[in-house]
Amino acid sequence: MNDNLKYATKLFGSATFSFIKINIIGQLFLIVISIISLCTIIYQSGTGMGHANGSAIVLLLFALRPIGYTLTILSIFAVPFLLFTLGNKYIISKTIHRLLSDKGEVLLFPIIDKVLNKIKSNQPDLLKKGTDKTKLKLKLIQEIRDSKENKWLKKIIIYGFKKVNLDDVDFRDENVSFSEIIKNKIIAGLKSISKPSRNFYWIILGVELTIMILVIFQVI
Repeated sequence: MNDNLKYATKLFGSATFSFIKINIIGQLFLIVISIISLCTIIYQSGTGMGHANGSAIVLLLFALRPIGYTLTILSIFAVPFLLFTLGNKYIISKTIHRLLSDKGEVLLFPIIDKVLNKIKSNQPDLLKKGTDKTKLKLKLIQEIRDSKENKWLKKIIIYGFKKVNLDDVDFRDENVSFSEIIKNKIIAGLKSISKPSRNFYWIILGVELTIMILVIFQVI
């Protein structure tokens, strides 16, 4: 148990560190590049804007450098959201891939069994003939969220469960263990997640640097 706790602490510590690198340090670095581009455009546009109001300055900058100014503004406001979305997807995919490779059976599978057994005991109708599959899926997700397990492990299981399709499960067959089928589907959903890549970050960084260089040399 202590070994599992140490592993979980190390694994999710690594996930937290990745979050800091991508969504804090990475964000700041890209924002600085965008601000340099914007300041460069303002500087290169001359000094005739000293007494102009905000909207006039925006219109003037757009008129003088329509492509460069538009791309820079989009970078400042859109890139942080794009990086945050892709970064979070990368972090959770990386954590899932590593966890399943190392200790998936030890850390994840018992939680899935516990949740399914609880539903089977307290609400057996959900796993019987004529069950509402949408209701079952929502109930399972809620049970996972309400459990007292590690929050990262719960997020991982829910992430995998959302990929599960129960439409092909025939709940009229009384000889089938539906809890086992659902468990296997969750595991298959998690295992279907391919090993993540950080290429998205380098592509975004490359685009931002390219825009900055083109702005500096007044190409755009």
